[in-house]
Amino acid sequence: MNASVSPGPRGRPRICIVTPVYNEEQGLDTYVETVRRVLLAREDCDFRVLFVDDGSTDRSWEIIERICRNDPRFRGLRLSRNFGAHVALAAGLEHAEGDAVVVLACDLQDPPETVLEFVARWREGYQVVWGKRRHRTESVWRQRLAAFFLWLLRTYALPRGTRATTGSFLLMDRVVVDAFRRFREHHRLTFAIVAWTGFRQTEVLYDRRARTTGRSGWTLAKLLGAVGDAFVGYSRLPITLVNGLGLATCLVSFGLMGWTLVSYFLWEVKPGWPSLIVTITFFFGILFLILGMYGEYLYRIYEESVRRPLYLVAATAGGDGPGPQPAEAADREVAGA
Repeated sequence: MNASVSPGPRGRPRICIVTPVYNEEQGLDTYVETVRRVLLAREDCDFRVLFVDDGSTDRSWEIIERICRNDPRFRGLRLSRNFGAHVALAAGLEHAEGDAVVVLACDLQDPPETVLEFVARWREGYQVVWGKRRHRTESVWRQRLAAFFLWLLRTYALPRGTRATTGSFLLMDRVVVDAFRRFREHHRLTFAIVAWTGFRQTEVLYDRRARTTGRSGWTLAKLLGAVGDAFVGYSRLPITLVNGLGLATCLVSFGLMGWTLVSYFLWEVKPGWPSLIVTITFFFGILFLILGMYGEYLYRIYEESVRRPLYLVAATAGGDGPGPQPAEAADREVAGA
């Protein structure tokens, strides 16, 4: 497999580590200490860190400002409010500089040591390196549910043969990052967009650690929402299912109509009100389900058509300023394409 992959960059590349932050005041100092020891101290790569504060309500931004004042290898970006994890990642990727970008969570459940394996595969010529969990620490039912949803996504939503996972621990080459910046949709999933871009992708197995500080914001409701966004945004399966449901409903209704007529004329069975009410309620429920699905698509079309900014930057820390503002540049690039 490596024979078809051209060698990657040599020398001392600059790699930006993008770390989204939301109410992580308890773990920021531990994160910085670990990243300095494992990554920033290395001589073969020039690692830099970009924090993206997604509207934290605790002292996270205050701590980020202190870190950036004391160490020029750290920069901070504060969003004007909480826009969500995937939008915060988009903001970080749009402001990240360097030959490659690594997404690393602040809670250190994804070990920084694995980043070095990412870099090794990147040097072999791969442009996207995914972190794939070898073992999961969640409950058995949660593991099975996540595995089932990942199978659904890979089968019906994501490009065939993708190595994408539902996590966001990965390395992207600059070419992939620049391609990612052209995506402007508001309902976004980082792993789905990166999988859609293609390029040369591989994976690295790792053991995910238990969270030591704070609480995870990843709930079952958010998992279901992510799966729904993936299917609505990257698959025609929902429309196909709804159309099939509508066709099946029509066939059932015609069958019931025929059965009612036959019963009335042959056996003189008079239909009663209870069966009529149940039948009407059932078919109206199916109808509203179909209308709701199409309404979701129409709302998303409207939301994209008004062209609101994907996010707003409230403050920056470290460096020479906020860095590039690629949202408008990407829009101009797409418009001129």
